[in-house]
Amino acid sequence: MESLIKKLIVGITIVGLVISSIIFVPKQVAADSAPAWPNSHVDTVAKSSCLIDYNTGTVLYESKSHKKRFPASITKILTALLTIENCDMNETVTYSKNALSCIRDGAANIGAKTGEKMSVRDTLYGMMLQSGNECATALGEHMFGTEKAFAQKLNERAKQAGAKDSHFVNGNGLHNDNHYVTAYDMAMIMRAALKYPLFREVLGTTQYTIQKNNKRKHRFMATMRHKMIWEGGPYYYNGIIGGKTGFTDQAGNTLVTAAERNGLTLIAVVLKSNSNNVYTDTKKLFNYGFKNFKTINISENDNRFNDENDYSLSSPFMKKAGTLQLDKMATAVIPKGANYSNLKVTTTFNVARGVFSKMNYHYGNKLVGTANLTYKQGKNIKSAEAVEQETIVKITTAAPTTKTKAEKSSGVSIKKIIPTIVIVVCAIVLILLIVLIVKRKKKLDQIREMKRNRNRYQNNE
Repeated sequence: MESLIKKLIVGITIVGLVISSIIFVPKQVAADSAPAWPNSHVDTVAKSSCLIDYNTGTVLYESKSHKKRFPASITKILTALLTIENCDMNETVTYSKNALSCIRDGAANIGAKTGEKMSVRDTLYGMMLQSGNECATALGEHMFGTEKAFAQKLNERAKQAGAKDSHFVNGNGLHNDNHYVTAYDMAMIMRAALKYPLFREVLGTTQYTIQKNNKRKHRFMATMRHKMIWEGGPYYYNGIIGGKTGFTDQAGNTLVTAAERNGLTLIAVVLKSNSNNVYTDTKKLFNYGFKNFKTINISENDNRFNDENDYSLSSPFMKKAGTLQLDKMATAVIPKGANYSNLKVTTTFNVARGVFSKMNYHYGNKLVGTANLTYKQGKNIKSAEAVEQETIVKITTAAPTTKTKAEKSSGVSIKKIIPTIVIVVCAIVLILLIVLIVKRKKKLDQIREMKRNRNRYQNNE
């Protein structure tokens, strides 16, 4: 029972603290004073398109972004993601006869031969720059043994990345009626891959030399097919990170691209476009995004949990004091002309993986950013006697720079009173729970005593 009471005290302590902190949400600006969410139409040739913010995953623009379409070679973004997560770049890939069977009808390739041994690094660059189809199949076989097993892993990883309506049967994107994606899903897959520096390095490479090996007598120069990365070219885009091209007769031209300006990183996807219109479509999407949106750091604006407003926890049942900390790297994407005060904040409680809760930031009905709120233990508490003199939850905040009229008239800080009320309520709930537990224990003891008396009576008979 004592351990249960301890858990109740710690749990109610933390919940009470967070509830009191949520009360301190900065005063919201009236909805009609906030700039409207941009909704201009982007004139593209592509049948489907999607533009998202990389940091938050917020959709900034979409046109039939959940319509299922054939991807062609942009599939290789997902293959690259699995390769980076499952392989050492110095591992050796052996090209099988099956891997080479995809080189048909003029499909892109690096001229690999059956039995050729090549590093994972060379194979990865050959796939992403030259769009080598045999490279994708060889990597899948190297990681998971068969193309069927590889397809299963592709689908699993796509769902983990946030894809909802896609299905993959191969790692290269060669046409299959059961192999399809959506613009939104490809944006989310690209977002997952961009978290890896190596992936960004590959995308930013214009040329890469594949070395000689057991079957290759001459070095091979793989050349990036994405034209927006070539500085000085007609489609070059300032701030480009890179991307992947795709084409089949059934898919048309497809393109996934990432670019960054002024701290805002965008991912654009166009499906079922044609010829070089994939680049002009992508440029229009980027121009729309960079013109209308900006990114802000959440912890720099939501200062309830910063160093000046430190929320610390201590309890008679805790050996260490702790603090609640907001992720300092979290960002939100908002329209230009808007500011943090235009956001509404909600909280999702979650105790998994050290995250106590998630703060959700909304602009109107759009989720534009999240930040994890974590509980971290601090210094050892000096003595039990000292702890007993402290309140269960101690909140130390910086002196306010301004006071409301109510605060000035009462002479008492509302922000100091409300946490105390919350703590008192939590304490009352805790006492009630303890009383219920004690009553239940007494009742159980009475039942046990009655059973013992009944047994003694029967024995005497």
